[in-house]
Amino acid sequence: MPRLDLIVVPGVALLAGIVIGAVLYRLGVTDAVGAMLVAGFITIVASYCDMILDRTSERARTQSTIDHMRVDADLTRRAVIELKQHMDTSIALKGERMASEMKLLESLVRKLAEGIAGRSKQIAPAAGEAIAIAARTTTDTPNDVMLDTVRRSLEENRIDIYLQPVVSLPQRKVRFYEALTRLRAADGTIIMPSQYMQVAEPAGLMSVVDNVLLFRCIQILRNLSNKAQDIGVFCNLSRETLQDQIFFAHFTEFMQQHKELAGSLIFEISQETLEQGTPAEIANLSQLADLGFTFSMDKVTTLDIDFASARARQVRYFKVPANLLLADASKSGARVHPGDLKELLARFGLNLIAEKVENERDVIRLLDHDVDFGQGFLFGEPQQIRDTLIGQRQQRPAPQIAPPPQRLRAIKRA
Repeated sequence: MPRLDLIVVPGVALLAGIVIGAVLYRLGVTDAVGAMLVAGFITIVASYCDMILDRTSERARTQSTIDHMRVDADLTRRAVIELKQHMDTSIALKGERMASEMKLLESLVRKLAEGIAGRSKQIAPAAGEAIAIAARTTTDTPNDVMLDTVRRSLEENRIDIYLQPVVSLPQRKVRFYEALTRLRAADGTIIMPSQYMQVAEPAGLMSVVDNVLLFRCIQILRNLSNKAQDIGVFCNLSRETLQDQIFFAHFTEFMQQHKELAGSLIFEISQETLEQGTPAEIANLSQLADLGFTFSMDKVTTLDIDFASARARQVRYFKVPANLLLADASKSGARVHPGDLKELLARFGLNLIAEKVENERDVIRLLDHDVDFGQGFLFGEPQQIRDTLIGQRQQRPAPQIAPPPQRLRAIKRA
């Protein structure tokens, strides 16, 4: 579309020239030819001046555009530099996390190998392989069979994660989940913790279970944070894990890389460990506390608890069975009446969770005790989580923890 000033300005200049020429002609200053020359001269001069002004304006606009482009280019260059720095930092951080994960996985494999090797020391065949195999069929105990099943489940990563909700009372809004593990035998049979723990603990395999659970909890929390869900997860930490200094050093290094989860990941420690733990175990807990992680006391058998000491060790939650909370003070061992327990906990900034809540009558009685949270089948049974919730694709099998040494697979079990 043509610019109007290219038509209007010359037209106005021509009109002005004609008017001035006509005036000069009428006044007798010049003849007709002179008037026409004056009109033409004025038109040319006016058009030339307009052209100069137009070019000056165009140059100014062009220079402004160039300046803006230079600013944009500079901003783009800075953004590229910042993006590169961010990517370098992110890659370095992921590299550090991967290294710490690999170290922890190596420790897991070592623990698994030690558990299997411990079993192998019990093997003393007096004759050939045929005799050993025949002896196995007649001497295996139920615990031997269970340990073999547990070992194979760990080797082949048949570990399922279940989540059970922990709800606020009286609103019954989900505020936390407790992560639980179930093992699967080769035929798909579910092995409950009460079944595998009694053989896994003596064999030194519980830290393997605990830390596979930890990996999954971190994946769950990342997924929940991506969905903007402010929900915490309780993750069990066994005494065996706290006792292994070499393994725990790698464990602490791994948690150092994930300390941003300190507000969402709560480690569950048994009452026995917190109150009767060795100096080494307490020191290991202190390392986690120094990273900002907090603890929940579970497996509570008595309410005769030093709450000030627990608070100093970063304990923030107490999981107490509902029947223990509702029992008489003489039976629960509480230093105060159960109805006053919540008030005592509040003085130390501690939260009370009633677990194993099975019926509405218990809920009514617990509300009289001002219990903060509840957990139990009444509020929700443990549900196996989907692969997508822990960042894995459903169409692919779960990745192996690490391939166990083949020579350990070949060890005969008595």
